[in-house]
Amino acid sequence: MIPFPSLLILTVFAGAVFVVMRAIFPDSDRKELERRLGGERGVETADQAVLVDAFRPLYSLFVPVTRGMGLLAYRQRIERWFVTAGMTGRLTTDEFLAYKLAMGLLYWFLFIALLCYVIIGTSPPIVVQVAVLVLGSFFPDIWLRGQVQERQATIRRSLPYVMDLLTLSVEAGLDFIAGVHKVCEKARSGPLVDELAFMLREIQVGASRQQALRNLARRTEMPELRSFSALLIQADILGASIGPVLRAQSDLIRTQRFQAAERAGAYAATKILFPLILFIMPAVFIVIFGPIVLNFVFGTGVIGATPGPTGGIGG
Repeated sequence: MIPFPSLLILTVFAGAVFVVMRAIFPDSDRKELERRLGGERGVETADQAVLVDAFRPLYSLFVPVTRGMGLLAYRQRIERWFVTAGMTGRLTTDEFLAYKLAMGLLYWFLFIALLCYVIIGTSPPIVVQVAVLVLGSFFPDIWLRGQVQERQATIRRSLPYVMDLLTLSVEAGLDFIAGVHKVCEKARSGPLVDELAFMLREIQVGASRQQALRNLARRTEMPELRSFSALLIQADILGASIGPVLRAQSDLIRTQRFQAAERAGAYAATKILFPLILFIMPAVFIVIFGPIVLNFVFGTGVIGATPGPTGGIGG
């Protein structure tokens, strides 16, 4: 077993090497991208992967190892999650696999150093170490999936307002493309507006409106935008007016949002039962029945005790 002072010195040395590498290899590409984007959108992109940027010098050492890995289906799923999370160009699949490997080793090191050597004082079985290594490598997947869900939730919150604005623009006399352009100008900046602006750029470079709508649904992977794109594609094929379609879709999305809020409120009453029974009710029982139990166990002098003639407690 490695002595704790030696382990502490090794940890400090590893931290010093990490700081030096951060100083020698700054993330110049990210800073240049933030400078070009500017504004709130650049700040939002930078805040999405603080831990990824901080550990980039560490997991970059493992990129040559991960390049030889196959895992074609897994790589495709990760690339699709990058697109849905709005992190295209932020990481490559090789860097993400290297990040998984680095996080697994970091979790293993923290588990061995803090829990085993400091608290227990002995090394755990190899099976436990492998389990910690595997569980630590799953942290980047959980983080990336959380980024996807957070961005989808943001799109879902802004969707009714954007749909109403698009419906008003089309009913006022603008065509669909001009209405989307007006929404991108007037609506608050966010993931949904960014996706609509990207759809406009696809149309400007030569993509058809149907293909651009399909790409929008594929990038976001949301049922709401999937049905929205399908309805607009169907209306485009049949030559129907887009205004009534947008109005019906806007009402449907707003109704679904109200239903989701009511469903969340109904779930809240069920979710609160567990902490109520486990934590709140025992405290209430202790406050109510505690004095009665003490009076029954110790006899007089707990409940209804009054000072005696000599100043003591009387029965």
